Amino acid sequence: MMALTATEMIRNDHKTVERLYQQYQNGNGQAQQQHALIEKICHELEVHAQLEESIFYPAIQAKLGSKGKSLVGEAVKEHGEMKRLISQLRDHSMDETDCDNTVHKLMQGVQHHVKEEESEMLPQAEQHLGGELDRLGMQMQEKKQKLSSVPPNGQSKKGTLAGRMTATDKDTSEASRIEQSIDVDVPVRTAYNQWTQFEEFPRFMGGIEKVSQLDDTHLHWQATIGGTTKEWDAVITEQTPDQCIAWTNTTGTRNAGVVTFHRLADNKTRVMLQVEYEPEGLVENVGDMIGVVSTRVRTDLKRFKEFIESRGRETGAWRGEITHAHD
Repeated sequence: MMALTATEMIRNDHKTVERLYQQYQNGNGQAQQQHALIEKICHELEVHAQLEESIFYPAIQAKLGSKGKSLVGEAVKEHGEMKRLISQLRDHSMDETDCDNTVHKLMQGVQHHVKEEESEMLPQAEQHLGGELDRLGMQMQEKKQKLSSVPPNGQSKKGTLAGRMTATDKDTSEASRIEQSIDVDVPVRTAYNQWTQFEEFPRFMGGIEKVSQLDDTHLHWQATIGGTTKEWDAVITEQTPDQCIAWTNTTGTRNAGVVTFHRLADNKTRVMLQVEYEPEGLVENVGDMIGVVSTRVRTDLKRFKEFIESRGRETGAWRGEITHAHD
């Protein structure tokens, strides 16, 4: 593997995404080929954002002080919008026209982000970080190898944001994805730490009666959803401190979730929660259940905000890391 500095890696990633977008714009192929390109673009952007937010941005903040915090804060906001649009692109209910418009909107934001980053943040990094960029580049390359697990044809989603939510052997074609976000006035570490305390979920999640953490990666849930009592087992598939927690069911009704954390300021964090839920047979009306779950997710985030802001600190923390856990 050719050794690259952190800024060289970032510029290469920018070029890769732009090249994929050009292929998409010039594509006259079938819809399946275009969707494969969209998935490649989304995956490249997700991996790139994780590398920057976990390795590069913290180094910039530490070295440049308030200037670094300002640069990173703006960049993370732009990442948040990018992730929101990626989630929309993975909504299979979107028609071809809306999908195409969303791709162009996503890439307009990405191009603006790239222009700002390459004209200001990267030159600042090269001026002030010097040889540190070699070490950061090595860390980023190692992490990218772990994250980049989508085959060239783009058909597998394991390793992507969607993959963290759907990495089971079950057919997910009927699952509905819901996304909500909220800004909370606590540091990103505090928000993340509270979400590692699964057994505390009933304190702010409506309908969740009990969550039992069986070991570091396995959970047992008891809940009332749409007036029906349900129980299921789940596995934590990914957990990265201050970045994300993802889980998926191993028994019971198809359901999964991923929550990501985005630093907006020292004491302000955006929490983004995505949930997948598959209604069971004819008993549950799809449209009704989507509405119920969507309202529940939005309400749960508001309750989480009230809970953590009123306390000002987490009830506990687990700072371990989990990468693509299995049943």
